[in-house]
Amino acid sequence: MTITRKMTLMGVGLAALTLNSCGQKPAPAAESERAATEATQSMRVVRVGLRDLTDAIIATGRLVVREEAAVGTELMGYRVQDVYVDEGDWVKQGQALAKMDDTLLRAQIAQAEANMSQQEASAAFKKNQFDRAESLEQAGAFSKELLEQRRMEVMSANAGVLAARAGVNEMKARQARMVLRAPVAGQILQRSLRPGDISSVGGSTPYFRIAREGLVELDAELPDSRLASLTIGDQANVTLPSGDTVIGKIRFISPRVDQATGLGRARIELPYNEALRPGGFAEARFNGVSSQALAVPASAIRYESGGPVLMVVGEGDRVVRAPVKLGERSGEYVQIIEGPPAGSRVLATGAAFTLEGDIVVPVEEETVAQGGSK
Repeated sequence: MTITRKMTLMGVGLAALTLNSCGQKPAPAAESERAATEATQSMRVVRVGLRDLTDAIIATGRLVVREEAAVGTELMGYRVQDVYVDEGDWVKQGQALAKMDDTLLRAQIAQAEANMSQQEASAAFKKNQFDRAESLEQAGAFSKELLEQRRMEVMSANAGVLAARAGVNEMKARQARMVLRAPVAGQILQRSLRPGDISSVGGSTPYFRIAREGLVELDAELPDSRLASLTIGDQANVTLPSGDTVIGKIRFISPRVDQATGLGRARIELPYNEALRPGGFAEARFNGVSSQALAVPASAIRYESGGPVLMVVGEGDRVVRAPVKLGERSGEYVQIIEGPPAGSRVLATGAAFTLEGDIVVPVEEETVAQGGSK
């Protein structure tokens, strides 16, 4: 082969090598490195650190009437003539709620008063007879035995007057109870009386139930250990079934704990609110003791079959799994009892979609916050 042909072949080889180096067909090693670089993604990270955590106390219970008045009757066998109020109405103390038909009773009172008048007339006549006999006995024209007999007749007549008067008073007292009146001011919660009903004594259901001043409170149940940390007057945020929140305060703490459930009771006084309906459930949240502890956002916790873990961003921004032991939760943060040390970077979000060994571009929350404020 001539020297000229050899130089030509070397030129062709050099040209091919130059084309490969210009990127027209990258080598396999370069292609793998480029793919790994494109696979990295920006992820929000947060550092494990000390935060003020509040050990909140949560209790649930039913809404109950703070003070309830039950209205019934002491009379039996009378027909209900009128009912003046209905459920939901507001009444004043002493206001008429219903009235019994007292027609028959008024006739009985008139008869009893006539009998009393007759007894009074008889007593007056006996008294005149006794006075006359007493003057005759002093003149010696009347025996002492007959005088004592007249005295007994006067005493018997007076007793008859007292008995008749007592009968009249008893009937008038019964007549006054023909009108059922509200013992307290408040709202009618229940009415179980209709016109035409016959009154009875000792029924299981009162005719009217009244919430005094319309006040409703929460009868909350909570464990003995939590109950011991509460005091009368402590404030509580109460969430109603409607989703509204009202602020109340502890009015009463039970001195005993149920042996079967281990729960105690606390009564939470609430301001008047139309959304408060007795019988509904509500939740109370009490402010506990604040303390500093290692914590991370709850969104950073990844739950696996072996327990909760954190995805720690280590050297080279590579993600590593770290098992943790969790403590109390306060708001958006969860206490870390065992796990990465303070200052460790962990994925704030997206931990469930990241595999161990992935390389990420960490963006700390402080940086995100500064960028959002600009």
